[in-house]
Amino acid sequence: MAVLVLCSAFDLVGLVFGLVCAWRIRYRSGWLEWLMLFAFAGAMMAVAGVFFRAFGGFAMLRGLTHAMFCVILPVMAVRGIRIRRHSRALSVLWLMAFFVGEATYVFAREIEPRRLEVTHAEVTSPRLSGLPKPLVVACVADLQTDAIGAYEIHVFDEIVAAKPDLVLLLGDYLQVSDQELCKHLPALHEQLRRIEAPLGMYAVDGDVDHFAGGVERIFAGTRVQVLVDDRVSVPGVPIDITGLSRLRSRAKFLDRSVVASLRGERFPIVIGHAPDFMLSVVRDGLDPDALFVAGHTHGGQIQIPGFGPPVMFSAVPRWLGGGGVFANGKAWLCCSRGIGLECGDAPRVRLFCRPQLIVLTLKGS
Repeated sequence: MAVLVLCSAFDLVGLVFGLVCAWRIRYRSGWLEWLMLFAFAGAMMAVAGVFFRAFGGFAMLRGLTHAMFCVILPVMAVRGIRIRRHSRALSVLWLMAFFVGEATYVFAREIEPRRLEVTHAEVTSPRLSGLPKPLVVACVADLQTDAIGAYEIHVFDEIVAAKPDLVLLLGDYLQVSDQELCKHLPALHEQLRRIEAPLGMYAVDGDVDHFAGGVERIFAGTRVQVLVDDRVSVPGVPIDITGLSRLRSRAKFLDRSVVASLRGERFPIVIGHAPDFMLSVVRDGLDPDALFVAGHTHGGQIQIPGFGPPVMFSAVPRWLGGGGVFANGKAWLCCSRGIGLECGDAPRVRLFCRPQLIVLTLKGS
């Protein structure tokens, strides 16, 4: 709430100052107009960065977002109108930049975060040859919401429609305080009851879950089994599931006990919140016949076409952190872009990075 009030104050002061300057300053030559624009934009971004940094990294990102889309672009548009008689080309260019920029921001804030993508992929292994039929596994990462609303219900509709045999819940469920948790848990539990999943639902903890009283409290009274640095053999099928704690999922290499569990006749699935533990496969030469599943990165929430996410808060390569299902030698790597997005002080945007529900079909090779 404090950051929201400060953003509103920053927008108001920056807009008033910028609009007065944009309207009152007389037209200069084209290169001076560009110079003034860059100077104003740089000053606003610098002030926002310094001012909001004290409230944390996510608050700083929100401040920079407000500086760009709530101050700089509107001032650019007003300046474009002001100089239209002196330089029509520059005026049209700046007005176009305003409309394209604001349309992109509205799309990233209001549309893209709700454009759920359901990704289907096959995972094959000789260890799964004994399955009586292919198994459907729903991988649900980063629901990360402060309320169960129409979008979240739509996500559970898609999970139910997939008819999963097994559901893997990968952390970051409700981003709320301990006081608010009791209000939102019934809605979450109601949606979980809709999922049948005959082989069970298994969950690990995420970064925001300890604010909500811990993952055990979140799933108390449901059919979800919590696996935090624990392992379970799924009855009736040759599959073992190992759940890593959020801290161990961030370790760049798997510990010896987990590596030892990857040997044997049963097919191992290792799940964790962050995908960093997959570096054992990507960089350290581990090549087990196994499936590794994680979320956390949100795909970066903003991706650059042809490049991927500039920021992921993970050490994994962009091709992995950007989201998807990949074959890496004998191992299978699955990193979901997640269902929700960072709440709290962070800017709630996605761009070229749709939310993702991954549905895997497991069968013998």
